[in-house]
Amino acid sequence: MARATDSPWVPDALPGGKYSLRSRLLLTASLVLLVFLGLMGVVLDHAFQRSAEQAVSERLLLHIYGLLGATEEADGHLVLPDALQEPDFNRIGTGLYGIVLDGEGHELWRTPSAVDMVLTAADKTTITSNLIAGEPVFGRIKNAQGEPLFYLSYRVLWQAPDGTNTPYTFTVLQTLDTYLGEIRGFRNNLWAWLVGVVIALIAVQAIVMNWGLSPLKQLARDLKEIEDGKKELLEGEYPAEIDGVTRNLNLLLASERQQREKYRTTLADLAHSLKTPLAILKGAASSLDHADDAQRLEDVRETVDEQVQRMDEIVAYQLERAVTKSSNLIRRSIDVGPVAERLIEAMEKVYESRAIHIELSAEGSFSGDERDLMELLGNLVDNACKYCRSKVNICVQSDARSGGLEIVVDDDGEGISLADRERVLSRGTRLDSREPGQGIGLAVVVEIVNRYEGAVEIGDAPIGGARVSVRLST
Repeated sequence: MARATDSPWVPDALPGGKYSLRSRLLLTASLVLLVFLGLMGVVLDHAFQRSAEQAVSERLLLHIYGLLGATEEADGHLVLPDALQEPDFNRIGTGLYGIVLDGEGHELWRTPSAVDMVLTAADKTTITSNLIAGEPVFGRIKNAQGEPLFYLSYRVLWQAPDGTNTPYTFTVLQTLDTYLGEIRGFRNNLWAWLVGVVIALIAVQAIVMNWGLSPLKQLARDLKEIEDGKKELLEGEYPAEIDGVTRNLNLLLASERQQREKYRTTLADLAHSLKTPLAILKGAASSLDHADDAQRLEDVRETVDEQVQRMDEIVAYQLERAVTKSSNLIRRSIDVGPVAERLIEAMEKVYESRAIHIELSAEGSFSGDERDLMELLGNLVDNACKYCRSKVNICVQSDARSGGLEIVVDDDGEGISLADRERVLSRGTRLDSREPGQGIGLAVVVEIVNRYEGAVEIGDAPIGGARVSVRLST
């Protein structure tokens, strides 16, 4: 895997000045929270103002009822006492005023507290217009001094002894000082609490997000351990939201590891396959010292050309194996006899000094890639020649049981014990360290046979050594 960062977890800023996922979520949630609580604060403030104004209206209406209760009639005129039960009506500067107007809007009486209060004609018009008897009207005005006032006007029809009804307007006015003080107090408490709630909720959000994103931290740590070679795959339980990601990452890691192993195996197979042509070339080169005629030189040149071509085919074959899937088989019918004869000719050159006698009985055809057949036979025959004493028998025939092909290679060497027959088919396993090699040949045979859904068996040869039997399906 490519190294993304030296640190397994970057909490805030990432390279390039980008915000981390946690910072973005926290910033977004905080902005939403601020907007929500801000709007809530505005709504609550407006609701409290309406409630406070309603409370003022109700208090003023109670004062109206008090004035009405204290009002009497004498000689066709309304008479109110000099001192009222509400003390704020009796003192100047209390901010609570009461006046009584006749039906024409002329002032008939005012409380002692309103001695210095001056109302303009427009104010009197405002507080007396659109009145219906028995229905209070609440609102705001400014007096002649520019002071804002709440007012509540209440029209009554006073019935005289002769049965006539005379309209009067009872109005109570109050300054906004108390009201504004309540609003300020409420706002101070409200916004103080809202700010405190915002800070507390942001802190809780940070904790919750840190906990919620902790699987990502764990994922980053696990990936770092994979990068350091401490783990091979992502393990443990992950949330459902990233479980698919971890599963796909594991598939990617497994695929990458498998491909890397395939490249390594192919490289080893390539080196193994090139040994035979190189050995032949080495023998041809040494024969040049004794080449004293043109025919001998021509034979050496043909051998070199043939083995160079063979090496080129091997390289192309192994590269193709490295980049293609094993299931992509190129099948065509190939006569096994000529292929086996070319291999025997090559092996006789490689092991010329040992004078190995190789017998061949080849019948039937191979359905597949000729390069696979060359690699399969080459490894079987080379392995037999390497461990035999002087004789190798090769028998190729149709398999009556499966309808495929059976290849049997016998040698007269020491053979392979029962305990070692399974182990010798593994890559890198060698039973005899006296002979050069890497223990790859039979493992390559097994891989090719598996691609063709066949089987490999190791037994005892009639001539005294080991027998390797290969059965390939059609």
